[in-house]
Amino acid sequence: MHDFVTKEIRNIYSSYDGWSCTMKETGSGYDSIAVLERRNGGHRECVRVLVSFENTLPVPLPEALTRPERTSDGTPLRFSYAVMVPANADTSSLPAGVKIYTMRSFAFEGKKLIWVKKPVRKEDAVKVAV
Repeated sequence: MHDFVTKEIRNIYSSYDGWSCTMKETGSGYDSIAVLERRNGGHRECVRVLVSFENTLPVPLPEALTRPERTSDGTPLRFSYAVMVPANADTSSLPAGVKIYTMRSFAFEGKKLIWVKKPVRKEDAVKVAV
């Protein structure tokens, strides 16, 4: 599950743009925190993304997500955080202004978490244009 999520996070925060990603476990179920960092224009940028597979998010958000860190080298730090949840998850408990990313690989049908697969080709043979 985390492989699909890591791929989706890297599509948003690309290594081409200088982002490096590390995943950290939160200790509560399948939830984890993706820590993304890069240097941009003399600043160090840090984004933490809480990845949750729950239908409703924990209130308040974990301190490990919202607590900004200090730089040891004295460069200014730009810190932000976001949440990534499966499609159709209840995000009404989140505070205003928090970025919410929706997973393309997982969704909720009612209260059940499902894996969203790519559609399968309907025909056995591929038609060749002549």
